[in-house]
Amino acid sequence: MMEVVPFQESDIDTVFEIQRTAYKPLYEKYQDHDTNPYLERKETVLQKYTREGTKGYIFVKDGVPVGAVRIQLFSDKKSGRISALGVLPQYQGQGIAQQALPVIEQLHKEVERWFLDTILQEAGNCHLYEKLGYRRTGKTEIINDKMTLVFYEKG
Repeated sequence: MMEVVPFQESDIDTVFEIQRTAYKPLYEKYQDHDTNPYLERKETVLQKYTREGTKGYIFVKDGVPVGAVRIQLFSDKKSGRISALGVLPQYQGQGIAQQALPVIEQLHKEVERWFLDTILQEAGNCHLYEKLGYRRTGKTEIINDKMTLVFYEKG
């Protein structure tokens, strides 16, 4: 069983460890020194999770925290951005994010348009978002010679 649990400040150690563990393989693969959440300090992660207009969620499978995500709700309250979604490597490919994102969208029914970006070279990520109804906007951003971000929207 998988649950989506709202982030509390007391969860920062758990979320920080999930983020570091989930993003380390991507950092090692792409060496994106300026953009990878693996490199963020715990204080920065806490600040991002608690800033105004931001909500955080932890994905809990069978009582174990296995992933986390941060969403930013824009001031118009009709649009939001999904950011820093990470699932522990040993739980990837088990449908965790596929189950969690629709729950989060339901929790924020007022949001009519969602935005996110992911690594173009990570075909599994692109497939996941497209399966959930996200469409490429046509915008990309080259981070380095190994990595390009691709932008998506839904709604």
